[in-house]
Amino acid sequence: MKPRKSPSWPLTRVWAWVVGLVVVVIFVLPWSLLWVGRCVDYAPGYGESFCESGPVIGQPAAGIVGAVSALLMLYCLYRIVRILIQRWRNQPARTK
Repeated sequence: MKPRKSPSWPLTRVWAWVVGLVVVVIFVLPWSLLWVGRCVDYAPGYGESFCESGPVIGQPAAGIVGAVSALLMLYCLYRIVRILIQRWRNQPARTK
């Protein structure tokens, strides 16, 4: 059997995964959280007034974007923790 090849440069750096996490939190996730609303006032002969609100990108799209964002954030956190644990295990033992 061939020995397992170690992952390349950006995959082994914590900062790359932190950047990915920040991008998802700042640029992607808000699209599923932004809401817009409107109110229609009563006019004689046209019915009653009403208000409605919902996500900017629509209910189904907000659910999909929210789910994908959550999965991406969890994966980035998983990679960060995995890299930190691997670094901790590979540290030489400290002697007194």
